[in-house]
Amino acid sequence: MALDHIQPKPISDHKQSTVYTCPTPPESTTPGLLEDLDDLDPLHSPKSNGSSVPWPGSTFIISSVSTGHAIALRGGQVVLAPPGGRESIHWECVETKGWLGFRNPVSGKFLGHDGRSGKLRCSGRAHEGWEWFCVRQTPEGGYVLLMTHWEKLWPVGTMMEGGEKVLAKVENAVSDGIVWKFIKV
Repeated sequence: MALDHIQPKPISDHKQSTVYTCPTPPESTTPGLLEDLDDLDPLHSPKSNGSSVPWPGSTFIISSVSTGHAIALRGGQVVLAPPGGRESIHWECVETKGWLGFRNPVSGKFLGHDGRSGKLRCSGRAHEGWEWFCVRQTPEGGYVLLMTHWEKLWPVGTMMEGGEKVLAKVENAVSDGIVWKFIKV
């Protein structure tokens, strides 16, 4: 294999000294490298599922990756509803003491849990401990929503109440939480 194209070539300057340089090949990227970079861009990665990064100062629809249903406020109750209904599905992301919070712009109240059963509610007038969230990205794409309860983080999932599945902080491992995507609006 001839390597003449990468051998140093002498260049003379006006002082009669010689400098050796290697020419730069016309291809400046490795084949396949740009395709691999897509995984570094969460909005354009095949793993992103169309999700944005939850960030204070933005408004989102918080939707289950598996069902497409969104966290919604219906008649004062937090539900998981299919898109296109009359429920309020927009959540303003805020930050207090490093914790994320989600305020419903229609009610002006914060998403949180009730502290006893762990059921999600939207009744907090201020962004305090029961309304604090941590969002953790999953290796497969999407995010797990974690809520504080004393000194522990609990994933948001579903539990049975009165024969129905309701959104709640669930005590089981993070793997039992719902994987969410955040659609910026």
